[in-house]
Amino acid sequence: MRRGYFFLLKLLILIVCLGGALKLLAFLPLEKAPLFLTDKIAALQKMEKGVENWLADFAETFRLVAVRRGRDRQYEILYRQQRAAETLLQAAAYENNRLRAALRFQRGYSGYLTPAEITGRSADQWFRFVLAGQGAKAGVRAGQAVIAEQGLVGYAEAAGADSARVILITDPLVNVSCVNERTGAIYVLAGKDHNRLELKYATQHSDIQEGDRLLTSGYSYRYKKGLPVGVVTRVELAANNLTKKVVVTPCVDLSRLDIIFFVR
Repeated sequence: MRRGYFFLLKLLILIVCLGGALKLLAFLPLEKAPLFLTDKIAALQKMEKGVENWLADFAETFRLVAVRRGRDRQYEILYRQQRAAETLLQAAAYENNRLRAALRFQRGYSGYLTPAEITGRSADQWFRFVLAGQGAKAGVRAGQAVIAEQGLVGYAEAAGADSARVILITDPLVNVSCVNERTGAIYVLAGKDHNRLELKYATQHSDIQEGDRLLTSGYSYRYKKGLPVGVVTRVELAANNLTKKVVVTPCVDLSRLDIIFFVR
């Protein structure tokens, strides 16, 4: 690319020099010059005029191209600015809809709820706990159940003045007493990993199927009865042929958790 530019520069310098040399012919004393030389000089002067006109056209074309490129760049910047503004508007609309849905949920719930936004989570243990942006100043206390619009999230392990640590139901150390909405049978759910739960103490004769919805049983002092916890996604017989291995997916997508509610 640089070689091409260098060649064009040399060609332009050559043309300018040639045009300058031809321009000097107009100042030569031609009164006593032979006729054949006068004809040659006239032809060269005509060529010089053509070169001059060509250079003028080239310069004008170059100027117009530069002006057009500048305008195209301005239009591109304006277009991208408009797209960025549309993105901001879409983000604002999403945030408004999200907060409106959360407010409707809060008003429709029978208990008293303290809303809070998620302010942090561990990169290597994000399925075990999160940090919320409300604490004791807002009435948050350790042991309170934490829910979202779709169901149970976990409980508040500790509360500072302006923040709280929330243990998620996917933590392997968390156990939740649940009832099968379809059959009324009582089970215990334990955290597994990432976005999974595991049903404990399900025998080979337990009537549990894929698609069954599990709710809090109300037998725990921490969780009120009837909160959605998860949906059965896989049922298979364990290796000992005496129990069933039951995998449950939480009703709340904990990987996308952004707003939670402390139940008081």
